[in-house]
Amino acid sequence: MLPEIPIATRRQDRRGSAMADSKQAPRFVTPDLPSHPDDPTPDSAGELCAAEPNASGAAEARESPARTLARIVETSQTVLTGLILAFVFRAYQIEPFMIPTGSMAEALCGSHTTQLCRACGWEYNSDVISADRESRRRMAPDQLFCPNCHLRVSAEEAAPTLKAGDRIVVHKWCYDLPFFSPQPWDVIVFRDPANSQQNYIKRVVGLPGETVEIVDGDVFVDGRIRRKTRAAQAALWSVVFDQSFAPSPEAQSGKAPRWVSDAQPAGGADSAWTGLDSRVIRFQPTDGAAHAIRFNAEASREYLLDVCGYDRGSSGTPVSDVRLSAALTRNPQSSLEFELTRGEHVFVLALTEDHATLRHRRTDVDPAVDETLAECRVPFSLSATRQVEFEHVDYRVAARIDGRELLASRDEHYAPDLAGLRRESGGKAVALCIRAEGGRARLERLRLDRDVHYTYTPGRTRRAHAGNPFVLAAGEFFVLGDNSADSHDGREWFERSVNLNDGYRLGTVRRDQIVGQAALVYLPGLTPVVSGGTARMPDLGRVRFIR
Repeated sequence: MLPEIPIATRRQDRRGSAMADSKQAPRFVTPDLPSHPDDPTPDSAGELCAAEPNASGAAEARESPARTLARIVETSQTVLTGLILAFVFRAYQIEPFMIPTGSMAEALCGSHTTQLCRACGWEYNSDVISADRESRRRMAPDQLFCPNCHLRVSAEEAAPTLKAGDRIVVHKWCYDLPFFSPQPWDVIVFRDPANSQQNYIKRVVGLPGETVEIVDGDVFVDGRIRRKTRAAQAALWSVVFDQSFAPSPEAQSGKAPRWVSDAQPAGGADSAWTGLDSRVIRFQPTDGAAHAIRFNAEASREYLLDVCGYDRGSSGTPVSDVRLSAALTRNPQSSLEFELTRGEHVFVLALTEDHATLRHRRTDVDPAVDETLAECRVPFSLSATRQVEFEHVDYRVAARIDGRELLASRDEHYAPDLAGLRRESGGKAVALCIRAEGGRARLERLRLDRDVHYTYTPGRTRRAHAGNPFVLAAGEFFVLGDNSADSHDGREWFERSVNLNDGYRLGTVRRDQIVGQAALVYLPGLTPVVSGGTARMPDLGRVRFIR
């Protein structure tokens, strides 16, 4: 490479020479050329002196191609070094991947469509189908299904937006560090046991040396339920019904109402509770008695199932892990109760003037007596609005106010009977009730969500189901997809790659198959700039960390 002399140095040299010359008498050197009438005389010497810098500039201009080449070479070296570092970083640190399928929906979406429901305004995603295997062209399914209001529309009528799969960043080094290994509910990328050239993404539920069994939609490890982390649980909630997106009266015609009052079971208005079919539900006491609204049992038979809009349907299994949430505004004189019933267990979150209490009773004992599980002081005011959450998930009942968990059950109060669950066929539905008395109250953003329900499919599920626990050896992990009904995971694998040695067992992921931990959705599904066009733009509002 040609050495480059800093331009500033040359300029300093010229300035230095000029200063030195200025201390001496001016000297003019004339070229040794034949005499000519137009040759300069001493009177025009100043002009010749002024022309000297122009000669120097011309010399610099003649040198510029060399300097340009030097700069090009140096820039090329810098870019090449950057590319090498990028490839090294990609090979050993992080690597981008694209989600190809919907096995981890809704947390992570493969190629999918996005649709805005015309009846309730809920935006939902739906899996795409392949037009043919050769072209691998994707297209919308024949029918779309809104998970909030259950409206079904044809793809031709809906004209959904086709999107590419989410693009994610994977940490490749985190599990290579000493004392670091995959933890329960981590989302990992690993090589497909049946095809080492293909990568899968799933959630870890079983660790080396553990015994995994899926019963009643929940994961049990070594005979105890494996509860999800708070971050993982937040990613696994799916909407059942959001009152903020109540369907229009026309769309609701002929369907069972979601919330009904005790006074009017058929769905008519109660004099105390109003707005049951609107976004804001109000309670205005008319007497000293308590008045209740309930999630309609008829609607529950349709709604409290493992419904998945992404898959456009349901396996028809009742779900009992649910969360009821609402923005509550009340005056100090009012008392409210959020009640959740699962089988013989009844849980009540009671909010009085300045206290929150969690109670429990069993209806299969006589007499049925309320037991206080926990209580705390919670000040409410007439103008303050509090976000209240009441959930039953993984055989644990908890209450949160403004995002902070204040009350929860413990295993000595409420724990699963694994032997009894194995004998039962199908899950248990839950009943939900909100009761008020004393003073005015207002419920906004009333919403019901359900937890993931890990399914059993006859003929496909081969291991880790009820009565057939799966024991993991050293270095083996068990993984499941969030979209359980449409996930080909450790429950079902039946073939392996020739690259795996004889020590590999079907249904497991070995540590040497793990690529890394999924960390970030850096480029969510690309959306067409113009409907039907080829230009795409990212949905930057959905950039998020993976939990």
